[in-house]
Amino acid sequence: MQSTERAFAFGENWKRFVESSLSSEAVTFATRSFTDLLETEDLTGRAFVDVGCGSGLCSLVAHRLGASRVVSFDIDDESVECCRELREREGAPSTWEVTQGSVLETQFLDKLG
Repeated sequence: MQSTERAFAFGENWKRFVESSLSSEAVTFATRSFTDLLETEDLTGRAFVDVGCGSGLCSLVAHRLGASRVVSFDIDDESVECCRELREREGAPSTWEVTQGSVLETQFLDKLG
């Protein structure tokens, strides 16, 4: 695993966001932004890979929009922890995987399938 010492620790910020600012209104806004960007409200039968998942909010939205597989990863430990927290709040669905890794590591990416 690549050292996180070279990366900015965004996870501290995401942790504060998840603990204090993540509301149903924030999720609704994120969902609207997400569906506008993708021009769809249905991800049924599709996989979603959240590279640099941060808080996990995009992964949560993808899951709720019916993605058959959600893979969330980040290099930052605290970001991974935040995303895992959102997954747990959602009932720990088996179709949503959260892991630590770097998009710069070919071996890690190969394991994602």
